Amino acid sequence: MPTLVDSASGTDEVIVESSVIMQYLEDISPDPTLLPASPRDRARMRLWLKRIDDPVHPSTGILTHATAFRASFLAKSPEEQQAHFAKMPDPGRRARQEAVYRDGLASPIVADAVRVFDRLFADMDAALADNDYLAGPAYSLADAAATPYANRLRDLGLLPVWTERLPRVADWFARIEARPSFKSAIVDYFTEKDAAQFAGVDPDAPALARRILAAA
Repeated sequence: MPTLVDSASGTDEVIVESSVIMQYLEDISPDPTLLPASPRDRARMRLWLKRIDDPVHPSTGILTHATAFRASFLAKSPEEQQAHFAKMPDPGRRARQEAVYRDGLASPIVADAVRVFDRLFADMDAALADNDYLAGPAYSLADAAATPYANRLRDLGLLPVWTERLPRVADWFARIEARPSFKSAIVDYFTEKDAAQFAGVDPDAPALARRILAAA
């Protein structure tokens, strides 16, 4: 679970969950602010944060396990596989992973995850018709929250499924990549161990995603 310990507060305040951490950091260090200027745009920003938390976050995990992590999991012994699931206290999350590792890209859960992203990127494209960023003319917490998920789809080879037909989303991601913070928070954070995990991404994933969307 993402966790921030704020030692500067004098109380070692513990803040959990990415979207909550982002808003906490905005509150304690609002210069420069990442909140939109108008109440309307701030409400839109909060809706994006809520959506990223659920359903986008769990859907990203499903796609990651189905396309990048499944091969290494299947290489484990039955005892190691059982131990892996035994460490997961959330029965819903455990059931999703079991289905994905069992059925891979053929799992109905994967199709649901693809459709979650299809709706997300369609709505992003609509929001970007009038502004360069998701919650108005300026970069905000909404864009910061969406960035790692769009980047994860790129790592999985799936992002072009949408950017090839949604140029506003492609342009948005290009603007995000051009920000100095993208290098420090995303590029520099990506280790050799991470790269090794994504080296075995299933090459059939983009074609499957397109078939799922064509059948919808």
